[in-house]
Amino acid sequence: MSRSRHARPRMRLFRRRSADDLLQRSFRTCPGCAADVHVFAEVCRHCGGALELLRA
Repeated sequence: MSRSRHARPRMRLFRRRSADDLLQRSFRTCPGCAADVHVFAEVCRHCGGALELLRA
């Protein structure tokens, strides 16, 4: 088989971000029980402790 002399390997223009990146940014650690809670949660559903909303 012969390749065209102009054929070049394909290069990706954009890298895909992993879906895990978004998932990791959506959670934070509860200071009371160290469980993962959603970033906008006001109360931990594991221990019931109040969570302070953080500003970016």
